[in-house]
Amino acid sequence: MPTTKTAEKEMRVANRREERNKSSRSQTKTDVSKAEKAISTGDMEAAGTQVKAAISSLDKEASKGKVHRNNAARRKSRLMKKLNQAAASAKTEKKS
Repeated sequence: MPTTKTAEKEMRVANRREERNKSSRSQTKTDVSKAEKAISTGDMEAAGTQVKAAISSLDKEASKGKVHRNNAARRKSRLMKKLNQAAASAKTEKKS
């Protein structure tokens, strides 16, 4: 528990910020999971649009400071890596 008035106020402010940021962070997580699911199903067109939406969402979060920019960059990189691997495997399956 906070011991000073300033600490009490900072705790209230932190709680307000947490509530305000919770819904947008949750939406970003949903966008990323939808993109990963689309990638795993193999539908590259749907996966591309879902990944684009997820990356946009991550960029917005990072620009507003709700997520650290390196965290957003790492998550975008992993998502693109999964998409590119799925696209490459889909191409090799078509050739066979």
